[in-house]
Amino acid sequence: MKRKQPCEPRLVGKGEVAAYSVAGGGQNFCYALITGYLMYYYINVFHIDPRFVSMMLFVEGIWDIVNNPLAGILIDRTRTKRGKMVPYLRTLTFPLAVCTVLMFSGPLLIRDTSPTSPLKIAFMFVTYFLWELCYTITDVSYWGLSAAISPHPEERRRVMTSVNVMINICSALPYILVPLLMDYAAAPDAKISLTKVFFLFGLIGGVAGIGLFSLAGFCVKERVEQSQNRPTLRESAGELIHNSAMRAIVLSGLIMSLSGIGYAFMNYYFIDVLGRASLSVLSQIPSAITWMFSYALLPVLKKHLDNRTFMLLCQCGFGAVWLIIYLIGIKYYARPMIIVPAIMIGQFLFGLISAPCNIVLNEMMAEATDYSEWRTGKRNEGVGFSMKITTQKISNTVIQSISALLLSAIGYVTQEGNARVQQTVVVQKRIWMIYALVPAVVYLLSALPYVTYDLVGEKRETVLRELSERRLNTADREASKEENKSGPECAAD
Repeated sequence: MKRKQPCEPRLVGKGEVAAYSVAGGGQNFCYALITGYLMYYYINVFHIDPRFVSMMLFVEGIWDIVNNPLAGILIDRTRTKRGKMVPYLRTLTFPLAVCTVLMFSGPLLIRDTSPTSPLKIAFMFVTYFLWELCYTITDVSYWGLSAAISPHPEERRRVMTSVNVMINICSALPYILVPLLMDYAAAPDAKISLTKVFFLFGLIGGVAGIGLFSLAGFCVKERVEQSQNRPTLRESAGELIHNSAMRAIVLSGLIMSLSGIGYAFMNYYFIDVLGRASLSVLSQIPSAITWMFSYALLPVLKKHLDNRTFMLLCQCGFGAVWLIIYLIGIKYYARPMIIVPAIMIGQFLFGLISAPCNIVLNEMMAEATDYSEWRTGKRNEGVGFSMKITTQKISNTVIQSISALLLSAIGYVTQEGNARVQQTVVVQKRIWMIYALVPAVVYLLSALPYVTYDLVGEKRETVLRELSERRLNTADREASKEENKSGPECAAD
């Protein structure tokens, strides 16, 4: 006979959920600005040679691959009264805000117009390196909190649903506002330059975005007790090999990072092929509408699909939609009246599934961390989430460096003092192919690792049940120890 699970008490209050959600929104506003427009800013606004931008992103990407796991190991070995993640969120968000503003201040601080200026290149390297260092540690800490904010899977799902709502809203804002202001700045009678547009958004991202992000360090608690035995470096590194659930998630993420090539070309497609950056805003409207209703689908889907099946269907579905869009665009890629509605239909479907997909993926990561604790007695939020984040960083550094190099390889041309240069038809076709076909192939391939994800069904229930029992027994032992300590004192009184 199965032992009935005790009712899970609610530990995380509404105020704390709101603070954690707003913090994630602020962080992702800044991150969307960086990942969506930094390469364009460096090449077309700061006017740095694409080859040097590619070199910088590649070097920083290799460093990312190393420093993300190191940040995870550092966090897992941290023991303070406030936990192991909160201290880093308190101390590193201020320098992160400063670095964000500095990155987008380059054209205002350095007037050299040469695309190979040593001063501009050094400024780019140093400011991005410092930003990346601060961001990595705070990012791993923030997402590690999603597994430590509560020991109960249902409550973690409730928290992450709220977080994902705020992240979807805030991360969409740069993709709406930046293209509109870019088109305005390109108009002959514009009263603001493209340089000042990007400085303005750097200021908003640093002051407002990262300012909100700091709330996670001051308003959120870690509630899953950490073992006093710190995991060794070998144990932390070996967890990826021995934890089959985490291994599948990370491998899929590594494949997904290649989709960054397509997304890096999004700005170039809408600006240099279709002629207006604001068309990218129009194409995103359906997803902005459908994601608001997509959260209602999650309970229904969870009743019929386990996490593995759900992720397999999501990745295959995304890939199929992108493939259809690409096939339509082979003939109509330069005709906005046809291709933009096709992209909008695709975005309608993406918006319907992407939010539940993100929630399920974070749930899987938290359960992979639980599985690690069940196997070893030690939790590895730092290493687990750092590896997941590493795959995203590869997409936004190494892959973007490849994208910057591809711009030169396909014949893309730039001109000092002119952010928009007419490209040839051949170059436009190549931009379309990279923008649409790469995500289609990558999404389909990224589904394969989930076939091996085995933390489902009876195995999942066993892990969660036994882990809950262990925690209850540990809590009972600690309570008994406290009673034994206070017993003689009470007797003496």
